[in-house]
Amino acid sequence: MSIKEGYSKEKIFIFDIDDTIVITDAKIIVTDSTTGETFSLSPEDFNSYQANDKHVLNFDEFKSLDILKAGKIIQKYLDILEKNYKKGNAIGVITARDDQDLIFTWLKEHVGFHVDKKLIFAVNDPIHGFEGKIADRKKQAFESFIEMGYTSLTFFDDDRENIKIIKKVSKEHPGLKIKAVRATH
Repeated sequence: MSIKEGYSKEKIFIFDIDDTIVITDAKIIVTDSTTGETFSLSPEDFNSYQANDKHVLNFDEFKSLDILKAGKIIQKYLDILEKNYKKGNAIGVITARDDQDLIFTWLKEHVGFHVDKKLIFAVNDPIHGFEGKIADRKKQAFESFIEMGYTSLTFFDDDRENIKIIKKVSKEHPGLKIKAVRATH
């Protein structure tokens, strides 16, 4: 897949969305199928959530553009995105969300950056065909950028597990410049 747009074909800065670029009030609603009890998890809580076969997860709040727009921007990482966007470096997104169009619209209309849609991977969006746990899907998305020909990749994510997986990818591709940065706020 060749890249013909006006941004770098070698260098890309890749950002997670939730708790890296923005903090929202969106929660994952967890329902215990045996007791009917429900509780909610923030994206940060979900990073350490232990899967349970009796739990049914509902991610509907992450489908709301209004909740995303109402979120608090994490300026530190938005500044890094903006600086590199203005330099002409490619900007990519790897998020656990399930709607590539929602992220594209939010970035373009609310945050003010026209990020090429093919560089936005909402890893739970069926259009991408990623499989496995979230970290595995994020790894597959990251490897898609390598397949596109990027040789200098910097990845920002708040989840330690995602950072570890990208560091493993770095070892698998010693000829590439890969940096994984744990986003803190």
